[in-house]
Amino acid sequence: MTKSRLIAEIISIILSPLVVLATVPFFLVYETTGNLHLAISWTVLSVAFILVFFVSILIGIKLGMVSNIDISRREERPRVFLFAIMLSIIYLLTLYFYRAPMIMFAGVLALVAGIVVLGIANTFTKVSWHLAVFSAFMTLLVLAEGWIFLFGFLLTPVIAWARIRTKNHTRKQTILGACLGIVTTVVFYVIFKYILKYG
Repeated sequence: MTKSRLIAEIISIILSPLVVLATVPFFLVYETTGNLHLAISWTVLSVAFILVFFVSILIGIKLGMVSNIDISRREERPRVFLFAIMLSIIYLLTLYFYRAPMIMFAGVLALVAGIVVLGIANTFTKVSWHLAVFSAFMTLLVLAEGWIFLFGFLLTPVIAWARIRTKNHTRKQTILGACLGIVTTVVFYVIFKYILKYG
């Protein structure tokens, strides 16, 4: 493996969708409640669900149900998306049972919608989840916290380069992923903040 390929692999791991998603509950809860303990508690629970998903993918690889951690083959993705949605429903029920802050429900519903949008897009092409999730999170930060977080988007071409360098995506697929992440986040932000008057 060349040095540039190794660097690309490391970037792909550090800024993977699961890693980025693990930070979202903390941001959502702390932003709306200001309670650090509550934010950490809900983040720990959320990370547990993310780990269940990750371990399930590893088991799927071992059993030959999926080819690799990136779910590179398009035909494998529908069942992975279905599993992600089922796990999200269980997560929603857990949030309801333990009376989570309402912002958590909004976040999960937006996530499920994002999975559906990307699932539909993936029937036509292979969209980059790395770019979709990262750009969605950065867009949320910009909308909720201010324009200073636009600098975070400087990492977008770095992630795109990494995904192209590891031969997981084409330039078009990374651009499409980033665009879908931004648009989906803006749509849900407008719905929750200005239509449902929440947040």
